[in-house]
Amino acid sequence: MVAAGEKAEQKKLVLALRSRLADAVSVRLLSPSWFVTVLGSLPPAAGTQKWLDTATQVLLYRFTHAITDSVVALGDTPADRAGRRAEWYEQLAKVLRRW
Repeated sequence: MVAAGEKAEQKKLVLALRSRLADAVSVRLLSPSWFVTVLGSLPPAAGTQKWLDTATQVLLYRFTHAITDSVVALGDTPADRAGRRAEWYEQLAKVLRRW
């Protein structure tokens, strides 16, 4: 039961982040330098949904792990290379190389 509640809260957070990101893009708000460096200032015409999914995951990672680096999107490489955070970091780093 607790896991289901946590999963529901995480889904709610992801939807909220995605919605705010879509709103910011639609009104062309200036993005932070760490964002523009890895994702560009606007989504591409082709692959917009994938871009939005990736941007949302980066925002969620930064929020979850309290990343405040103003230049590097994912912050420092996690010290524990075998943990869940390191796995998520590597996954995002790989996806970000495409953009």
